[in-house]
Amino acid sequence: MGHKKICFETSSYLPLIWCTPYSQSLISLIKSYNSEAEFYIQKDCIKEALSYVHYPNNWFRHAPVRLRKIAKILNEKSLERLSFPSTAFQIILGGKMWTQGLYLNFVRHTTFLYSDLVDHVDFKDKRKGMLQLADLIDERYNRIKERIENNLRSDKFEIDLNLIFPYWGAYYLYADSLFTFKVKTWDVEEKFEKGQARIRDVFHYESMLKSKIKFDKMIVANTGFSLHIKKQLGSLPIEIICAQSRQTEIFE
Repeated sequence: MGHKKICFETSSYLPLIWCTPYSQSLISLIKSYNSEAEFYIQKDCIKEALSYVHYPNNWFRHAPVRLRKIAKILNEKSLERLSFPSTAFQIILGGKMWTQGLYLNFVRHTTFLYSDLVDHVDFKDKRKGMLQLADLIDERYNRIKERIENNLRSDKFEIDLNLIFPYWGAYYLYADSLFTFKVKTWDVEEKFEKGQARIRDVFHYESMLKSKIKFDKMIVANTGFSLHIKKQLGSLPIEIICAQSRQTEIFE
């Protein structure tokens, strides 16, 4: 009997790139199947993941722009009034007044992406510290984008869990040893054009049903995924396994 064919989805791919409350459960599931499974992901899921790091590099969206501008325009007297590292977080957290929910979610996301980099900066010289942090954020931004883009271009790629970015916090991981595993990509002729994330979820599941790969399971990290797919399609011909959030373990 051949290996089980297990399909990831956007929600279960991203927690393997950066740490979220779902990462540990996903890692445990992968480890339990690893010796007897082949892992796959549809290319549109990687495209969707890439959208999380495709944003305009301007004052409102990209923290390094704010850091460099503030470091340039403030005189020494103004710099003296600033305390660090708290000011660094204030700058990272956004550049827009009277923000709406979408923008608040965006800057929350980017703060998760970059907050750990503040640990690597010496703010004794505040101006230099802000410029150093701007460079570190640009480097992180480019590394994440490059990693996802490389996966999108590949027929097969490796995920090294030792390279997971901290994001929500590495304290969500308790695995003694992390490992590397392979993922195959697959594609469909039909392209997802536009629509809400839920519509895209259905597109991913239906594409899996139509695939010639003959999948055994789909792993997601979205507690509402199965219910939504079942509501739209009436049944789940291929089993959906949802990773568990570690928040329920830590904070119950």
